[in-house]
Amino acid sequence: MSNMKPVQLLVLGILCAIAHDGHAEALCAAAQNTLEDSQCMADEVARADKKLDTYLQAAKTRLKKDGDSKLNLDIAHSAWTQYRNKHCGDVYTYWEQGSIRHRQSAQCQLDLIQSRTHDIWKAYLTYADTTPPVLPEP
Repeated sequence: MSNMKPVQLLVLGILCAIAHDGHAEALCAAAQNTLEDSQCMADEVARADKKLDTYLQAAKTRLKKDGDSKLNLDIAHSAWTQYRNKHCGDVYTYWEQGSIRHRQSAQCQLDLIQSRTHDIWKAYLTYADTTPPVLPEP
């Protein structure tokens, strides 16, 4: 990559951004209208929430089994939930002039939920050695 000219790097960056945006738009692409898109996105958020809960429960089970009762996982998760609600609520408010507000808010929730699920997996459901994780990487 060191032989690439700045213009080539710029073009590469733009192409990567376009590819990323295209992937994001694929979610609920079959929706025919705003109502269908909103319902589809709500379903995606619900599925992600369910997966997060599965990983959270597995983490709690492991912590209980390991005797790590001093950890504040419940308190931390409650704080994270408050953050998600406030942040994605602000996203909704920011876009409130258009029908895109539902998608933007749902995408915000989806992104944060997926990130939180991975954080829980990495922190509590993996091992420092070659032992397989409690659950697969989300």
